[in-house]
Amino acid sequence: METVNDKKKFAVLGGDQRNIYLAKLLSEEGHSVNRYGFGRYDRELIPEAESLYEALYGADYIIGPIPCSHNGIELNAVYGEIPVAIDDVFRLIRPGRPFFAGHIGERVIEAAKKYEVNCVDILKREELALLNAIPTAEGAIKIAIENTDFTLHDSSIMVIGYGRVGKMLAKMLNGIGARVYPVVNNSQDEAAAKSYGYRAVRLKDVDAALGQMDVIFNTVPKILLDGKNIKFISKSCLIIDIASVPNGIDHHLAKEMGLKVLFTGSLPGITAPLSAARYIKETIFNLIDEA
Repeated sequence: METVNDKKKFAVLGGDQRNIYLAKLLSEEGHSVNRYGFGRYDRELIPEAESLYEALYGADYIIGPIPCSHNGIELNAVYGEIPVAIDDVFRLIRPGRPFFAGHIGERVIEAAKKYEVNCVDILKREELALLNAIPTAEGAIKIAIENTDFTLHDSSIMVIGYGRVGKMLAKMLNGIGARVYPVVNNSQDEAAAKSYGYRAVRLKDVDAALGQMDVIFNTVPKILLDGKNIKFISKSCLIIDIASVPNGIDHHLAKEMGLKVLFTGSLPGITAPLSAARYIKETIFNLIDEA
């Protein structure tokens, strides 16, 4: 069994600052690292392979972006100078070698099967999902502080969704003295939320509570704030939607009603890329050890 104590060759392709830091962390540990898809990153010199072929040649492990792709055709490369076709990447990877990335869509999975690439969605690993909730929650709170003229302390704040991120958000908000209203959809989550001193709201009763809120965070990738209930939200309320598409609020209706809605995405890569890179590295090393 291969372990992470053995020095290996990594190729890090595209992505945001998380992958930039990840490449540095791997290199500092003595691993061989080729980078590709960061040609426009100008904050410091990032050594870059001259071609995709050079980056992938002899690589034991290939690390792609989070999210992997926005269209299923090209890698998500925030700092890339030219598009990186996923088919080109998979064509150059030796069969059976793992390709680690996050939010891997069906089109990418099908392409991986065609080229016999072992495609691994690291965001489906529980340890990364749990750890990512920390910078996501911190980043969401940072955005709330920057976009309000009142303290979150002693404010009424609703958190829609009581999954990993929702629980972390509720915990942090409670810690700074907010009145936290988690929206839950079953009696078990309701009891758990109440045990922490939160003011749990069942999803079926959310309409009555919306008008009392100063800030609403949504963590559920499903439209729950729509024409039936959006009318109850005060125009002074700040809504921060951190869920993935389709998000949790009817964007067009909210705009028509003059509500202040901020849609955020990939918060770990924006607000805490170094910490996020450490979490990704830890997860990938776990996967390598388990192989």
